[in-house]
Amino acid sequence: MLFGCVSALAHKGSDAYLDVQEVSPAAGAASSPVVALKDYRFLLAIAIKDLDLLVPIDTNGDGKVTWGELKAAMPSVEALANEAANLGPGPPGACHLVWHSEGVDRRSDGHYVRLAAQAQCPATQPLAFRYTLLREQDANHRLLVAGRIDGKDLLTTTSPQQPSLVLSPGTAAAVSTATTSVQGPSNAWSALRIYFSLGVHHLLQGYDHLAFLLALVLPLRLVLFSATPAIGAAPARAWMALLRTITAFTVGHTLTLVLATFGLTEASPRWVEPAIALTIVITALLNMRPVTWVRTDVLALLFGMVHGYGFAGLLLEAAAPSGLLPWALAGFNLGVEAGQLIAVGLWVVVSQPLVVRRWYSTAVVQGGSALLVLVAAWWFWQRVR
Repeated sequence: MLFGCVSALAHKGSDAYLDVQEVSPAAGAASSPVVALKDYRFLLAIAIKDLDLLVPIDTNGDGKVTWGELKAAMPSVEALANEAANLGPGPPGACHLVWHSEGVDRRSDGHYVRLAAQAQCPATQPLAFRYTLLREQDANHRLLVAGRIDGKDLLTTTSPQQPSLVLSPGTAAAVSTATTSVQGPSNAWSALRIYFSLGVHHLLQGYDHLAFLLALVLPLRLVLFSATPAIGAAPARAWMALLRTITAFTVGHTLTLVLATFGLTEASPRWVEPAIALTIVITALLNMRPVTWVRTDVLALLFGMVHGYGFAGLLLEAAAPSGLLPWALAGFNLGVEAGQLIAVGLWVVVSQPLVVRRWYSTAVVQGGSALLVLVAAWWFWQRVR
């Protein structure tokens, strides 16, 4: 019952997306003769499923949002964005944003409302973006920020719990680090660091990816600090099997993640999402009824390629600037690997009291695999219906 409450799109967390671009002023636009001004364009994408937590969009409660329901709720959505996503803090009369709807986008985890706003701000003034959406409702919600300001690429993230994010420090005004988080132009190291953190977060919150890893390691008796060999398997062989399997999974998802990120291949979430659930079902069934000619490491390689398309969804939708994309990709993939090692390491530690028991194969491997089949089958049904 607890697993059934988990979202069908379990590997995709709650994210919003912000694109910021410094634009040239329109011909004939008024400008101050004293203060140099800069023009900015902002595009914000927020998931309808997240907005429904704050604004009653699905008014009839049938689990489906019609265009009429969304259109009726749009004034409230715009008012919410003006309150929860704006520029500041700043001096009196500072530039601010007025959001207006520009339609709906479809992304890998559903539909998003697309909002746009423009601002004209003094060049001396720090450009600080304040974002508080879902602060009380979802501690894991994040805003992924990309764009180009002052002729340099911008790539970062923030959350409702963090202070205002300074996108450009200005030319004269000092920035108070007590109330703001200074970003400034992004470089290779910052992109690598930020997306490494995103990769770890993405893997550890991806319940379907974790379920697949569990299905892979369940049959292995991974014994630590034991003078007695594990029942039914040599410890050294189990560790070598783990190394081969995890390496194969890494190679598989890295391959498709790179290909999809650089646009060399393309996969629709409509088949990738159900296919990820099926990889769990098949792997768990093979734990219950092994097939001698099926090698686990080969299976991990092939199924890892499917999971790689799932990993690529967040990276593609973040729309990293082309100059920073290789570094963001490297950081994200390393973060996924780190999260994978953390997950497997936790399982090894937690399973130590169990692996030396005679009933491990029947109770843990067979019983755990049966539970994984039920959960993944439920996810599959949610994703195809």
